[in-house]
Amino acid sequence: MIRSMKKLIRIFFAALLSAGVTATVTGSPVYAARMGSASASIPETSSDFPGLRLSDPHKDLRQLSKDLKLTREQRQVISSILEERTREMRLLLEVKALSQDFRDMLTAIVMNNSNAQIESLLRSKQKTKFDQELIQAQRPR
Repeated sequence: MIRSMKKLIRIFFAALLSAGVTATVTGSPVYAARMGSASASIPETSSDFPGLRLSDPHKDLRQLSKDLKLTREQRQVISSILEERTREMRLLLEVKALSQDFRDMLTAIVMNNSNAQIESLLRSKQKTKFDQELIQAQRPR
């Protein structure tokens, strides 16, 4: 339990630092990823979160590759970013001692951090399309 909390705290501060650097460098915040998107298909097994689904990094990569016309090199790096994001999200779900508000805040930080990493790999036209899709995904359905 203590080991999980230490990992979580490290992730939190790394994500917080990274998000702050990204906002400073780009001049604008990176939008949160598609939490309720159709690509969310891996069911979470935790009984504390019934109906919650985590994003499938392979489906996300296929969709991004299709939408943004990613190069092979971009796909390789983005694949590892998406895998790490899913791992961090699962870790957040495993720590039972977190309040829902704190968990939501950490989730947003992880998503913003991974989106900033992805965005840093994209060309100008790809960044524009990526940002447009994130904004569109945030609209109420």
